Amino acid sequence: MNRFTNHLGAAAAICKRDFLMFASYRTRFVTMIFSTVVSLTLFYYVSRLVHSSDVGNSDDYYAFVVVGIIIFAVLTSTLSTPVATLRAELLAGTFERMVLSPFGAVRSVMALLIFPLLVALVTGLFSLLFAAVAFGLNITWDTAALAIPVAALGALAFAPFGVLMAAAVVVFKQTNAGAIFIVSGISLLAGIYFPVELLPGWIQWASDVQPFTPAVDVLRHLLVGTKLEDSAWLDVIKLMVFAAALLPLSVVVLQVAVRRARRLGTIIEY
Repeated sequence: MNRFTNHLGAAAAICKRDFLMFASYRTRFVTMIFSTVVSLTLFYYVSRLVHSSDVGNSDDYYAFVVVGIIIFAVLTSTLSTPVATLRAELLAGTFERMVLSPFGAVRSVMALLIFPLLVALVTGLFSLLFAAVAFGLNITWDTAALAIPVAALGALAFAPFGVLMAAAVVVFKQTNAGAIFIVSGISLLAGIYFPVELLPGWIQWASDVQPFTPAVDVLRHLLVGTKLEDSAWLDVIKLMVFAAALLPLSVVVLQVAVRRARRLGTIIEY
């Protein structure tokens, strides 16, 4: 129990450090909020042009895309942001402290995912409230609270991809372009901006073999009342399976990457 408490404290310390670094750039939060407001406003007026049987009327599409934007922020926070942070640690020489600390390199790398995820969740809440107040987004308040545990489960299902990308950074030192490529590809396949039914038949299967599509579907259903093709419980079970299967595997891959870098003497190189 004492060991667990120590590890939890170390993870919290890394999260606090990331927060202090984030807060030290005084315009960063304002810029992030401004960018979110611009995106939500832009898509609102784009939605006025949309009338499709696949998504419904303009208001239906706006609700559809708002939740997609929120999921995209969470996706970015678990994939590209930790990769960029780890790369910056290597460049600044601060990753050496994590490697030599009792907490260890593997746990330290995984702790880098915490703060970006919290920022994404706060931004997502702001996005919902802004869209509701400014543009009349109809939030399904009866089930909205259930989105919190589903979002947490989705984050656990997304996290393995971030851990795998971090393992690639430890080995290859430069994978920012790969992270951006993966995020862009998933945003198309998961139905973030448009229904996956619009994709060509030969690629639609890809929307069912990753956790982002069921997470988007369930959160849309809980937050804005979008209808589900399958049971919500089925999508939740999919997320649980993805998290249970991929998270341990990604940790093992990260451990192998760290051991390899230690053996080659390149773990703190950049």
